[in-house]
Amino acid sequence: MPSYRPSLTFCILTSLAGLLLLTWLLFSLFALKTAENDLYSQKSEHARMLLSTFVNQLPDRLPTFPEGVLPLDSPAALYAGKLSEERSLVRITLLDAGGKVIYTAGKEGSDLYQPLALPGRQAEEADLLPGGNALIRSAQVIRDGQVVGRAGLVLSLDDEQNRLQRTRRLFASYFVLDFILLLGLGASILSRIVVRPINRLLAATEKITGGVYGHQIAVSGTLELAQLTESFNAMSAALLQKQQEVAAHVTAQEQANQELKLAREEAVRSEKMASVGLLAAGTAHEIGSPLASIMGYAELLAAEAGPDVPQAEALRRILDSCERIDRIVRGLLEYARPRQPTCEEIDLAALTSGTVELLQHQGLFKQCQVTVQCEQGLPMLFLDPHQLQQVLINLLINAHDAMPDTGELQVAITQERSGSGVQVEICDSGVGIPAELLERIFDPFFTTKAPGHGTGLGLAISSGIIEGLGGRINVRSNTGKGSCFTVRLPLNRPGSATQGHGI
Repeated sequence: MPSYRPSLTFCILTSLAGLLLLTWLLFSLFALKTAENDLYSQKSEHARMLLSTFVNQLPDRLPTFPEGVLPLDSPAALYAGKLSEERSLVRITLLDAGGKVIYTAGKEGSDLYQPLALPGRQAEEADLLPGGNALIRSAQVIRDGQVVGRAGLVLSLDDEQNRLQRTRRLFASYFVLDFILLLGLGASILSRIVVRPINRLLAATEKITGGVYGHQIAVSGTLELAQLTESFNAMSAALLQKQQEVAAHVTAQEQANQELKLAREEAVRSEKMASVGLLAAGTAHEIGSPLASIMGYAELLAAEAGPDVPQAEALRRILDSCERIDRIVRGLLEYARPRQPTCEEIDLAALTSGTVELLQHQGLFKQCQVTVQCEQGLPMLFLDPHQLQQVLINLLINAHDAMPDTGELQVAITQERSGSGVQVEICDSGVGIPAELLERIFDPFFTTKAPGHGTGLGLAISSGIIEGLGGRINVRSNTGKGSCFTVRLPLNRPGSATQGHGI
């Protein structure tokens, strides 16, 4: 199970929030401490001025306890009475040289000796009371260089504490507002200069992963992102180039394999045809002489016996069978030793149309719908017209035989796109040829026709003739939908045509 990984946006915003919080804590600590020290310094200075004024108004000769106390109508007592009316004054006390209270004023319930809680070893002393809610300050009363008494006061710091508390709340409010604004602004800037470019890079990377090589992107942002984008675009272009090179290599390999397969098939076929040709030549030679004798004697017996004798039907069947054997022998000889072609300049469209008309006049296509289409501007061919017509007749008859009842026969003559030759397509809507038999239909003595209706040499002879002319026959077929034979012929010129084919 993959471990959870937070997003870049979350990590950066969390870090930014932590930095803002830490910054606020440090700033607020410094600012509040500074404000607190300033307030306490001001309060201490205020207490010093109040105490100094009180001491300065004391009489030159300070009374001592129990003989006397500070008169209530003295300036110092009157001043202290005025001070006691202030909210911040807690207690002001005056001691004589023996440490006895000779005057005090302040809020009820407050300690009389609290203003004098400091050691008193220095001329003036100041400090905060435990808890930090009050300030204490004391001063020695000196006359003629002698310490004749000691005065002290306590001032409440409640107002200052309230002021500091308001300052803290104000700082917290400012922090929350600044935190939201800075975090929102930081998120917007972060999204624009970091997150969005990275997301675009990520989307482009996913396209590369999906096989869409060569994808280029334009990302604005920092120098590092720009360099990363340039590196990504260079990588994408390199991947596209490698893909094209691999595709070209694969295509070249497939083409080479196809050519090798065709060459191997052609070599096997040529070797097979050579072997069959030698066998056919020998067989035709050995069968020809005795067959001629059988046919001759059968014809003599038929002539002497007359048509009414019982043996006449048997003699007729002997002659028919001998004629069939003779056709097979002549086919073998034609396959084994084809005659030399007599090449001349021909109009392929005219030759093909004439061949179709010749077979139509013989009633071959009475039940078929025949269509002949010729492309305009076809070049002239330098071939043997008789051999080519023999091939066309054989293919047209086979197309007719594949449509026993009725059907459509389409003949199309076009020039190849490469301009190196022309082709004749003869397509029927017949029964078709099973896929497992397509590779054997050009083999000698192989036929799909019923026994006695074909020798299996027609397509083999036709293939040999076309190959002798420098062309090739191909076939494609769908069972139940028909077959299409394509004859490809080169644009030979006088003197360059193939002068025959051998086995």
